[in-house]
Amino acid sequence: MSTNPPNHSQSVAETVNRIDLVCDRIIVGALFLYAVFAPHSIALTEGSALVGAVAWAVRLARSRRFDNLKSPADLALFGFFACCVASSFFSYVPATSISGLRSQAFFLAFYFVSSRIMTIRHARFLVIAIVGSCLINVAWSAGQLAKGRGVKIDGFIAGSPFAESDLIPGDVVIEADGEKVNSPDDISRIVDNGRGRLTLKFERKEALGETSVSRREIKASPASGRDRLGLVSSPGRNFRVTGLYSHYETYAEVLQLIAALAAGLIVAFPFRKTIPFFLLIASAGLIVAALVLTSTRAPIAGLGCAVLVISLASARRRITAAAVLFLLILAPIAVVAIQRSRGVSFVDPQEGSTAYRLEVWKEAVNLVRGNPVLGIGRGTEGDEGFKEQYKLFDGGKLPVGHFHSTPVQVATWWGLAALGFYACFMTIFIREMWKLSRSEAAQKDWSYRAISLGVLGAITAFNVSSLVHFNFGDGEVAMMLWLIAGIGFATRRICLESRASTAPAAPEQSTAEQIGSHKNQYQPRERVSGPNAQAAAAAQDPRR
Repeated sequence: MSTNPPNHSQSVAETVNRIDLVCDRIIVGALFLYAVFAPHSIALTEGSALVGAVAWAVRLARSRRFDNLKSPADLALFGFFACCVASSFFSYVPATSISGLRSQAFFLAFYFVSSRIMTIRHARFLVIAIVGSCLINVAWSAGQLAKGRGVKIDGFIAGSPFAESDLIPGDVVIEADGEKVNSPDDISRIVDNGRGRLTLKFERKEALGETSVSRREIKASPASGRDRLGLVSSPGRNFRVTGLYSHYETYAEVLQLIAALAAGLIVAFPFRKTIPFFLLIASAGLIVAALVLTSTRAPIAGLGCAVLVISLASARRRITAAAVLFLLILAPIAVVAIQRSRGVSFVDPQEGSTAYRLEVWKEAVNLVRGNPVLGIGRGTEGDEGFKEQYKLFDGGKLPVGHFHSTPVQVATWWGLAALGFYACFMTIFIREMWKLSRSEAAQKDWSYRAISLGVLGAITAFNVSSLVHFNFGDGEVAMMLWLIAGIGFATRRICLESRASTAPAAPEQSTAEQIGSHKNQYQPRERVSGPNAQAAAAAQDPRR
């Protein structure tokens, strides 16, 4: 009995196929986790992207097929990153700048997403996953409001020890003796556990203040518990929601991107008067409401511009009219919310954050003039020696921060060439999504239209807000940007591939044409006489 030796090449091929299958499954799972975690956690978002990128790299190393990676933005993206690298090595503080390159390297997430989404159905699923996952964050914000933060002072009972402090009705006490408080019972408990005067930290609009109250007078009151405080109070709900993030600006920037995505879905969704359509509208409404409750002006304005651009790209009068109506409703609500929580108007040059920006922008212009090619390097403005040399932040009178504008920050950190590359790839993103939204494929398949309009709106909103926010330097916002742009360009690639595969082939010849062509092959050659006979014979004889 004889046995055939195992086929080594077949075994290797099976092993390679298994590796490809495992990598593909990891990539699909990583893309889903990236989309789900992007509205919530920077650590989980970057972790998902890195795991998927490793599997993607293994897949690329084996297949060596890089066709899916090409995009019109390649030169601008890699040129921008090259400027960041060069600036870091020639920075005033190289160690700080080089360590910051990790954030810029995450632009590769754009290529990971854009090359590994293989079907329009997959792209649509990821967009819906982003919008749906964001509702978890919105629900968390609702819980924050329901619980409240701090103790709002509505008034004082006669003889209250707190009436002699700097507190006035409308203030919100957030800490007592350095401990957070959410009810009068918390304050009463801290009174019993400490000695000396009771120190209080409170919010008055956006300003923080401190005051103190005699603990002895509180304890001497004939009342007990919370009644001895002599306060008329309620839960503090007049604050800017942050969701699962640590800061309201980050939350607002992410919300505007997702709200723009949802707007694209609503405009293109073909099945009106259905439950999914009304659920989509409700989801978008909740996301916009959370954005308004952040009381962050630039992202609200960015979303307004995004809605206008989406309506113009849709080229439908009813959509444009609906967009204008939406803005007419949103604008007064946003103004009232900002006035209520911050005590400022929508545009106020005398307001603290606006005055801060105007000052640091002037300083940034001077830095760019002195370092136009490579900039000063990322993080250099925080160096003590550099700050003193250039008298930054109004000579130390203002809190140390950044320059609160993405174009200004890019030019200051990495130079004018980097700013040029940055403007180029953002322009390419917007141009390609506009073209895709107006393409024939987008008119035939609502998914192409929905994604292209949503991505167009999101990138528009990002750039409008970036004029007064350094949102490109916020890791959570940047990862969401690369995800959304990657989905948009994956949709563009799928559209081009579909168009190429369905292009009409060359028309076949009819039977009569084929017979005619065969007859022509056997037509007798004309006899040529004279001096041209030899040349004619050479032209007709293929052997010559």
